[in-house]
Amino acid sequence: MGNKTLTTKQYDILKYLYKFRFLTSIQLQKLQNDNTTRLTNYHLKILDSQKYIAKHYTRKLGEGNKPAVYYLAVGSIKALQVNLEMQKDKLKYIYRERSRSKQFISNSLFIADYYMHLLNESAQTNQTLHFFTKTDLLMYQYIIHPLPDAYFARIDTQGEIKRYFVEVINENTPRFILRKRIDQYNTYIESKIFEEVTGHAFPTLLIICPNSGMKKYVAKHLAGVYEESSMDQVDIYLATQEDVYAKEWKKAGSEEE
Repeated sequence: MGNKTLTTKQYDILKYLYKFRFLTSIQLQKLQNDNTTRLTNYHLKILDSQKYIAKHYTRKLGEGNKPAVYYLAVGSIKALQVNLEMQKDKLKYIYRERSRSKQFISNSLFIADYYMHLLNESAQTNQTLHFFTKTDLLMYQYIIHPLPDAYFARIDTQGEIKRYFVEVINENTPRFILRKRIDQYNTYIESKIFEEVTGHAFPTLLIICPNSGMKKYVAKHLAGVYEESSMDQVDIYLATQEDVYAKEWKKAGSEEE
C-alpha cells in the first residue's frame, strides 16, 4: 500500500478525514469543490480498494438513501507519516476508528457541516475563517481538556478578530456530565491560561444542544451558577443544531428562556 502513488485529490481526502474523522461522500465533494459526486466517488473507490480508508454503510430498510460514511483505515498511517509528515503518535487513534459510537460519528459529521456553513458565511461577509477541529487542537496544550469540539476565529476586513470555542452536547449526555463540563470551563476561565499564553481575551463559548429541552436546562443551570462562578466573565451563547444555521443564538446568563 505504501508504494502506491496517490494523487493530490486523494491526499486531500486523507487530510480531510484526519481533520474531521468521519465524512460522507457528499461532504467530501463540497470540501473539494468537485462539480459532481462522480469524481469524488472515483477517488474514494481507489482509496477504499487500497485500504487507505474504510466506510460505514447503512443497509437498513428505510435508510438506503443515506450516503456511506468514510473514515481513515490503518493503511493510511504510513501515507500520512511519510507524505504529510504527521507524527505516528498522533495517528494511533486510527486503530480504533472503526468502532466509534454512532453519536461520535454524528458529531463529527455535524462539525464538518458547521465548518462549511461558517466558510460560506465568512465568504459572503468578506471574513477570513480559521477553523480547528478537536484533532487539530491536540498540539495546543493550553486549550481546555477534554478538548472542545472545535475552535475558530474570524477576521473581518478591518482586522478585528473574534474567537470561539464550540461545545456540542450529545442527546444522551447525562445532566451531571453537563454540570461537570461547565465546572471544567469555570476552572479554565479562572486559570487565565488562555489569556496568558495567547495574549487574547477568552473566546466566546458556543454551546450547541441536541434539542430545545437540553438548551433550556443548560441555560437555567448557567443562570444559577453565574453569581458564584467566573462564567459571567465570558460571553456564552446557546443554540440547537437547527438554530445554528438560522443564526438563532441565545445569550446565556438569564433564567428567562
